[in-house]
Amino acid sequence: MDTIKLAVREREETGNGPARRLRAEGRIPGVTYGKGATATAISIDLDDLRAALTHGQNVVLQLEFESGSTPAKTAKGGSRGKKTAARYAVVKELQFLPTRRRLLHVDLHEVDLAVEIEAAVAIELVGKPAGVVEGGVLDWEHREVLVRALPNDVPPVLQLDISALEIGQHAVVGALSAPAGVTIVDDPETIVAAVLPPRVEVEVAAEEAAEAPEEPEVIGEAPTEE
Repeated sequence: MDTIKLAVREREETGNGPARRLRAEGRIPGVTYGKGATATAISIDLDDLRAALTHGQNVVLQLEFESGSTPAKTAKGGSRGKKTAARYAVVKELQFLPTRRRLLHVDLHEVDLAVEIEAAVAIELVGKPAGVVEGGVLDWEHREVLVRALPNDVPPVLQLDISALEIGQHAVVGALSAPAGVTIVDDPETIVAAVLPPRVEVEVAAEEAAEAPEEPEVIGEAPTEE
């Protein structure tokens, strides 16, 4: 995957007040940090960040730092201003306001393109299980998997074909196929998805078990006749 350029601006003010003012201006406060490096407080244009994230949350961002005062937007949507050498990062965390799904803050983790990283990759289920066609219920237990790869080799998703699953069968992490250069870290025996019996059958069985008369418990030996 190619890197995506993203203009970021270093910020001096931190705290709730400055953060609210940034959001009112259409910018998102954030922080970028790397191994052994001091964290840098930044802000990013919200539209620029949204455009970058359309490539997936594991996209490698080429950070272009703007210096000085707020640069003016160009007709093509770029920014004027002096820029330093680019650094590379991946999204570590996106913080949202839960009630309105409004983006509040972004954490970026800087990476070396020549050094492997570990990243969570979404699992995409492919096909309709045969057991579901027969009335079973799909139980999707594991929706992402941890992989190790070079930053530019981390896939956006890993697909798993579950069309052959019958009722009572399941698919595990070991059934996933990873591209060359990508290692799946999670336990291969971890269940990703299973096809359960129809809920009606399960409920009827539970009711019958609850209504079944209990056998009297026999303690000790039966009395002998004299």
